[in-house]
Amino acid sequence: MPIRWKALLGVLLAVAGSPGCGSSSGSSSSSGGGGGSSASHLAMVPVPLQNGVSVYRVSGSGTLTLVAGSPFMAGTSPSSIWVHPSGDFAYVVNQGEDDISLLKIDNNTGSLAEIKPRTPTGVNPSSLVMDSGGNFLYVSNQVSNTISVYAVSSSTGALTAVAGSPFPANPGPQTLLISPAGKFLFVCNPNLAAVSVYAISSGVLQEVAGSPFAVGHVPFSLVIDPTEHFLYVANEGDSTLSVFAITSGTGTLSLMPVIGSPFTTTDPPKSMVLEATGNYLYVTNQGAGNISAYALDSITGVPTQIVSSPFAASATPSFMVLDPSNTFLLEADQAAKTISTLPITAGTGALSGISSTTTLGAAPASIFVTK
Repeated sequence: MPIRWKALLGVLLAVAGSPGCGSSSGSSSSSGGGGGSSASHLAMVPVPLQNGVSVYRVSGSGTLTLVAGSPFMAGTSPSSIWVHPSGDFAYVVNQGEDDISLLKIDNNTGSLAEIKPRTPTGVNPSSLVMDSGGNFLYVSNQVSNTISVYAVSSSTGALTAVAGSPFPANPGPQTLLISPAGKFLFVCNPNLAAVSVYAISSGVLQEVAGSPFAVGHVPFSLVIDPTEHFLYVANEGDSTLSVFAITSGTGTLSLMPVIGSPFTTTDPPKSMVLEATGNYLYVTNQGAGNISAYALDSITGVPTQIVSSPFAASATPSFMVLDPSNTFLLEADQAAKTISTLPITAGTGALSGISSTTTLGAAPASIFVTK
């Protein structure tokens, strides 16, 4: 039976070995604590040391089963991955050779086959993101300080650089996040302790007035609530969360820290996911081996840890995604080379502990979960 696909908006990706923002890949668009799903779907995991992408079938309870043929070959040191909303193609940035692999997806088996030639990027591409319509692909080039933008062919998946690409960026661009309405691109600049914001017009980028915006030291990940009222930034270097109120217009956007921001965390925050309703924010604490869960005030944006938070996770949780069933997190530990499943308690957002763990052949760089 063919697999039904749907890209998770703002998936947070974490690049292996990267000192600053993780890419996840952001938070998923699904709401935590909802009903389960009996149908299986897929998790795609770039594995840099294997120069390939491992694909796992995800059961309704969160158990992972390796798809035959994994890992599927990409380029040298693949890091971030994104699936086209059609479900026909996946795109992987290869940090080791500065290009993008286009992978054709077999919707019956979940297997991947590369379509060459590869598309060149700037130097050291670290993160990628696609708009919800699948029209444009954005890639941050960490060393060349640029953002490459490509128009996407819906029929072949082929990439064509838009006019003006690559666009100049502030130093060391890493994680990319597109606002829910698709009008703005947010970029982590860990070396600047800042977040840059660009207005989007048919793929063309224009930095907004006031950008880059100062955040905490070494920002690692960022998410936006579904109403686009608040931006959350995890600052690994000083163990804080920066929270901003967003005011936007046509091509304009401003960020204003909410009262109390930045908020001190229990440990250096590494990765974040936000459920679609905006009720709960999950943050990995890599040094402490746990995950903090915050209830978010819909009026003020202020995060407050829920009862019993933080919750036990793997020994060194690196990054995570929310499964589209809304019932569990998939949390990756790069040091242990594992992916763990943590069920979410409906109604409270609490995590009930690790229900299953899958051991990988090498350290994962990111996860993209399909629906």
